[in-house]
Amino acid sequence: MNDPTDFEALLDGLRGVHQRLSSHLTGQDHAPAELTVAMLGGLMASYLGRVCADLDHPAFLPGAGYHTRMGMPNPDTVYLTAAVDGGGTYRLAGDRGTCPEVSLMPMGGPTAAGLKTYPAIDLRGFELDAAGRLDLVLSTERPKGHAGQWCEIAPDVRSLMLRAVSDDWGNHRDPVFSITRLGTTSRRQRPAPEGLAANLAGLAPMVEGTLGFGMRKVAGLRAQGVVNAVTTVDYSAGGGLPGQWYHEGVFELAPGQALVIEADLRGGVETLSLALTDALGCTLDWANAQASLNRKQAQMDADGYLRFVVSGEDPGVANWLDTMGHPIGVMQFRWTGRPEAPALTFRLVDGGEVLTSLPPRTRTVSRDERDAILRARAAGAQQRVYW
Repeated sequence: MNDPTDFEALLDGLRGVHQRLSSHLTGQDHAPAELTVAMLGGLMASYLGRVCADLDHPAFLPGAGYHTRMGMPNPDTVYLTAAVDGGGTYRLAGDRGTCPEVSLMPMGGPTAAGLKTYPAIDLRGFELDAAGRLDLVLSTERPKGHAGQWCEIAPDVRSLMLRAVSDDWGNHRDPVFSITRLGTTSRRQRPAPEGLAANLAGLAPMVEGTLGFGMRKVAGLRAQGVVNAVTTVDYSAGGGLPGQWYHEGVFELAPGQALVIEADLRGGVETLSLALTDALGCTLDWANAQASLNRKQAQMDADGYLRFVVSGEDPGVANWLDTMGHPIGVMQFRWTGRPEAPALTFRLVDGGEVLTSLPPRTRTVSRDERDAILRARAAGAQQRVYW
């Protein structure tokens, strides 16, 4: 039997993953090359999470995000993750930035429902020092003699997910933190071959599990008939932000079709995030296409409704969610600041009838205006912290 850490064996494992995942998709849902690209993103995420993670010498590494593409990330959120030992003592220090939401979510080990999660730690609730920087110790008990700021974490915590949310890309300053383990040697030794072998052996299964999550999401929604419609989803036990409502559903469009959606926001809303994924559950390129909208980007109507269009061709309206030519994918909507999820209505129309199906005062954009909007999106996205 081949050593599972042998390079050829690793490639064989990934080849098997590609074959098994391909068997779950049919028709025009995907191209084999797109699945390969998605797997490479998953491999990068697995490499960072398994090989680069070090409990004694942690660092905040990219988690679900633009380049790894896994986990249906919110385009308005930067996710960074540091591996930790809940029984250890860690110091978090640095610039908290100016994002409206900056939190640290302790994550435990795997459960039947996914990774165990603990309530998010709102980092805006701690004082800054004279230089405007945050200095915080995290451990199961306050260290003896420590008079500074401290926060308790559970002994079975395995990682800390740093989450920074901004709907004003490039204008809010993302947090930049260091994390160091206290009470251990500062010098890192050569990793033990046995540990490396165990981490490498888990790369292919992790890729399959991560991508499989998104694919099962798409298949499950289609099986339930949640097509060109959405259903509410509870992510409170899986890392979701408290007070945030989630809608998910599949868009399925024939050539030339568009989906017109109305959200009743007359009761108000604090934040919103509307995003699309492909049939693999990978969030579409929100930097270089208008595949997502947030409250700052979307245009609200005077009657308190938010109207937007999902289509593969530009309908000429400001609130366009671009499928980038994908006929099938997932719509994932997030809302905060409401006692309940907003009511939504859906209408499937011919692409040439989009403007006549919307109120006369719907904000439209010219080709030059769209070009300017897309260039500003790309610049703002690049000015966020992803690495």
